[in-house]
Amino acid sequence: MIPTPTYLQFHLVFSLPVLAALWHLAPRYDERRRRRAAAGIAILVAIAYAYTTPWIAYMIRRGAWSYADGAVVVRALSIPLGEYLYFAIQTLVVAFALHRLGFDPTFREGDFAYAPRIAGVAVGVAMVPVGLWLCFRDPSLLYLGGLIAWVGPVLALQWAVGGGYLARTPRTWLTATLLPAAYFWVVDRIAIEMGTWRIAPEFTTGVAVLGLPIEEMAFFVSAGVMAVNGLVLFEWVADWNDRRSVTPASVEKPTGPAPSDPTAPDPDATDD
Repeated sequence: MIPTPTYLQFHLVFSLPVLAALWHLAPRYDERRRRRAAAGIAILVAIAYAYTTPWIAYMIRRGAWSYADGAVVVRALSIPLGEYLYFAIQTLVVAFALHRLGFDPTFREGDFAYAPRIAGVAVGVAMVPVGLWLCFRDPSLLYLGGLIAWVGPVLALQWAVGGGYLARTPRTWLTATLLPAAYFWVVDRIAIEMGTWRIAPEFTTGVAVLGLPIEEMAFFVSAGVMAVNGLVLFEWVADWNDRRSVTPASVEKPTGPAPSDPTAPDPDATDD
């Protein structure tokens, strides 16, 4: 019988190798783009820790998921060290996958269109009361409702800023979201099967795909789309700022002979 792997062993086998491979395959940008991409990733990782920690801590304390005896080395705020590592690892995997797939952060006319921005904000804001209502309606909806309420404010903010850009580039952010999510679905299912962590059936709907609860599937998609949108919008805003700060080129002066002044005396004319 194979012993239950610890959370850190899980990362050593499933998380860090794929992260190293994606880092190796990352495109080689010029220095300016490289600095901009690195800044976006660093900011996003910091936001992921700040925004995710309270929600994860609450869900763990409620018992939405738990961990095998001996699988957790150390905890802080009820969250295992391995979970904290997951915040950064998942964000970095999504970021490197996004840059490997490639995206164009160029600002274009129409990216500030009101219609997609208003629609995105409306959906994101509506997700908060809907998610909270689900949380308090039935214990089996805790994970799903909590997830919806957690994602809503971020999506509202992102679409408020760049809804027009996101609306015209769905293939970019959908592909960069779903490919890493599919990998995390597989390894998450393996970890659950091996007993490293457990998803509480009393706090989930009971609907699963190949043994993986739909709440877990939705989590990786949600975390991925927030990360991808944050990264592409960071560089898109930077491009917009670059274009806005460029001073208009001076009007080119004509190089041909100056037009004659009809009121000036003709130098070739002779007095009668």
